[in-house]
Amino acid sequence: MSSTDTIKNFFGLQKMPFGKLIGVNELYRSSSFEEACARLQMGLENVDAVLLSGAVGSGKSNVLRYFTHNLDPNAYRYIYIAADCFKIGEIAKRALMALQVEVPYGGSLALRRLQQTIVKLNREKGIKPLLIIDEVQDLPTSTLVSLKNLLNYGMDSEILLFLILCGQSSIYEKLGYPQLEALDRRLRIRYALRPLSLEESGYYISHQMKVCGVEQSVFSDDAKAGIFQHSKGIPGEINAICFDLLIYAVAQTKQIIEPSMLEVVLQNRRRTPPTPRNCEGRLPRIYHRKNTRSRLPFRISIWYRRNTHV
Repeated sequence: MSSTDTIKNFFGLQKMPFGKLIGVNELYRSSSFEEACARLQMGLENVDAVLLSGAVGSGKSNVLRYFTHNLDPNAYRYIYIAADCFKIGEIAKRALMALQVEVPYGGSLALRRLQQTIVKLNREKGIKPLLIIDEVQDLPTSTLVSLKNLLNYGMDSEILLFLILCGQSSIYEKLGYPQLEALDRRLRIRYALRPLSLEESGYYISHQMKVCGVEQSVFSDDAKAGIFQHSKGIPGEINAICFDLLIYAVAQTKQIIEPSMLEVVLQNRRRTPPTPRNCEGRLPRIYHRKNTRSRLPFRISIWYRRNTHV
């Protein structure tokens, strides 16, 4: 029996909670989650670009999953790109691949072909593409400036593409650059995901267990409060702590998770690996080859000062 099966059998779980096995319609929708989806829908209906931001683990990806899952496939087609140090041509190439359109070699040719494809989808099929760029803070400033080339149609009188920029809060610093003023003004609808409240964190933990087949309370109220305190309400951090707690509870054959167990798990999560030592228990010595040539001018300078100032 695998370790996962052992945990599932111990608690009566149908699948593992606090991970990626939760279906899109099983996601816990907090007040901030619902507001983020509402902002995206408002943007889809009225503007050509929006910004969704939040801390690492705040649930941005789940918001995007839920939002795109509920789109009419006959009216919209979404393209997801995880950003890196891409030029605008690379983004265009990846978008064309997602749309199953032949990709030219050159970046400028790819950009023009993507623009033509966007127009064609709207005119001939009545489909508006959605371009989602995740981790947008990682894009070079020059690429962010060039995003306007994907949004200008009919002398900027038509909305043929809906652009969702998603990333961490550091993107706001970039948007303050003078060269990004036009993009900053274009992002009239923007939303920053909030952490879960204490009450929402408790509901979130119970919801995760419930959708995985366990109705009874496994986490005590005090344990939930401790998890909230250490996670600061960030769902990704809650997931990591709770997952470790389930493993520890099985190892200790405990059906209820109490604060004392949380302290042990948190200590293990904070523990750093031991410093490597040699077979005698001593720290390894690091030998550096001396470069006498590089120090020669310095030594000459010292000698000169000592021998010229009497």
